[in-house]
Amino acid sequence: MLLKTIIVLLLIANIIALGTAFYAMMHDMGDEKGTRTAKFLTIRVSLAALLLVVVVYGILTGQLGIAAPWHPPLS
Repeated sequence: MLLKTIIVLLLIANIIALGTAFYAMMHDMGDEKGTRTAKFLTIRVSLAALLLVVVVYGILTGQLGIAAPWHPPLS
């Protein structure tokens, strides 16, 4: 259950970082020194990579699985 909570928190943080980057892009429009957008997008990419690592860890340890009805059972 802790792993699923971490995944949800990373998803929410990813969306917040994307929204913050959008706000920075709109606010700094035309500013030559405006690098906030790049910083926030770097944070977003880092969060996405961390999310991917957490999901792969969960699948490899068996804490996460595929529960789709169209997917054949893993054996």
